[in-house]
Formats: sequence, structure tokens, C-alpha cells
Amino acid sequence: MAKHRVMDDCARLDRSARAIAAVFVLTCAGLALPGCGASDDQFAKVVVGTWGSREVAPDDVIVETQFTLLPGGRVNWQGQVRLLVPPTFYLPNRPNFEVKNGRLIYYFTASGNWAVREGYLHTRIESSTLTSLMPVGFAAAWKLKEVTGKEMIYVSATNGRTRVEYRKE
Repeated sequence: MAKHRVMDDCARLDRSARAIAAVFVLTCAGLALPGCGASDDQFAKVVVGTWGSREVAPDDVIVETQFTLLPGGRVNWQGQVRLLVPPTFYLPNRPNFEVKNGRLIYYFTASGNWAVREGYLHTRIESSTLTSLMPVGFAAAWKLKEVTGKEMIYVSATNGRTRVEYRKE
């Protein structure tokens, strides 16, 4: 068996120093739980709040989204989709739309419910003003990888890519 210098150093520690070191390591591990192997209850507590992101697609469509996970399992989304339009583009006065700086902006909202089960954040849409992208009844499960006070890192249910949402509060 190969020896390592760190193991030799640990062997020299007396029993009380090893006990203190063990408590320190376990405490640090406990603080890091939301990031690795956290239970559903721990994830459910730490994800409550408002999160947001901004995505720019290759065709220069911009999607800004903010969602609030409320205690008790309710979720509310709001955001905007911005599409490039020609300078002569005209849109009659319509709710939820506006043309600004060469972009058609569509403001949307949605609401539904959420829960954490088996390490996944499950959401289901119950009402939506953007039914083409967020239809009523649509359900998704996002594999939570890490949730901190500032970031939620998960694997997207839509495309399998790792995504990061940022806390807005």
C-alpha cells in the first residue's frame, strides 16, 4: 500500500485533534449539501425565491425570464421574448406586444405548481399568456445539480444542457 504524506501527518495528530478535524469536515459537508446529494426537502427549501435568466438564440431572439417559486408549491413566470423586425414593421395596438428599437417585444406571464421529487424540480403550467411556448398543462422536470444562495444549476428538461438561473432577490 502506498503511503502519502498527508496520511503520515494525520497519523501524528492526537485523538482530540482528529475529533475536531472530523467535526469540521462534517460541518463543511453539511453546509455544502444543497450542492451535492441534497435531499428533496433541502432542495425544496433552498429553491424558494425569485430566479432569472437571459438567453440569446443564434437567430438573435432574446428571451428574458424570471420565475418565483413560492412556499406551498405555486410558481409564477414572467418575461419577454424579443425578435428582430424590419424598420417598417407595424403592429396595431395589441396587449402584451410592443415594437421598440427594431424589436418586437412580447411580454408573457404564466403560473402553475412546483415540487421537488427525487432530485428533480417538477413544474406544471396551469395558465399562460404564451401558449405557443408555455402551453397550459405542460410539465417539465429539471434535474437539480446545485442550488446556492445565488445560483440554481440544473440540467434543462428541454435540451439536456446544463443551465444556470440567478437569484433575483
